[in-house]
Amino acid sequence: MKMKHTLIQSAVLAVLGFAAVSASAANDGYATDTRSPVVRSGTGLCWHTSSFSKEKAIEECDPDLVPKKAAPVAAPAPAPVVEAPAPVVVPAPAPVKLATPKKLETLTLNAAALFDFGKATLKQEGVDALNAVAAVLLERKYDPAKTKIEVEGHTDRIGKAETNQKLSEARANAARQQLVDKGVPAEMIVAKGLGLTEPVTQPADCKKVAKNRKKLVECYAPDRRVEVEIYATVEQ
Repeated sequence: MKMKHTLIQSAVLAVLGFAAVSASAANDGYATDTRSPVVRSGTGLCWHTSSFSKEKAIEECDPDLVPKKAAPVAAPAPAPVVEAPAPVVVPAPAPVKLATPKKLETLTLNAAALFDFGKATLKQEGVDALNAVAAVLLERKYDPAKTKIEVEGHTDRIGKAETNQKLSEARANAARQQLVDKGVPAEMIVAKGLGLTEPVTQPADCKKVAKNRKKLVECYAPDRRVEVEIYATVEQ
């Protein structure tokens, strides 16, 4: 029966005008001749040989029988490059104009005129002297918001530093209170005791009388004082 089918196929091919029909050595599932790799009918169909099978199907003749190749997987698109935002430049704040105290003047009062030696209670002469200072301050009409007055108490170097510190503070507070009592705004005035830390005299000045207590006290007199320092606030 197989021989009969082949003879019939050859006869058909001969009728259609194909010559030297044979199976391709590469694929014997299709009929070929010298004019074409694959013999086709008048309608363009490929001729199968008796040994044709699904596994021998080729794309140009039987595309439906050829396993489809998997479509290539597209490479993932590269991640978009996100540019870092430009740094925000914050301008430095303008320097603040600070109010700074500027010393206008210093009024120096001899402690001997204000207090008895080693005491912090004002003598009458001291009251009168501070009243005169208060009158000057009030006459000048200093603005309390822009003026500061420091009342500083100073002592000499005779005695212990701790004792002198307390004495200087007490004298400064007494002088401050007298100015306030005469009408100088209290918020303008601060009292400071500096003890023996800022003497006016030098040890050598009184060296010759060091052994004479009375003369040594007299020599150190300039150190015992009350200073009224006036500061005005100005813009830099």
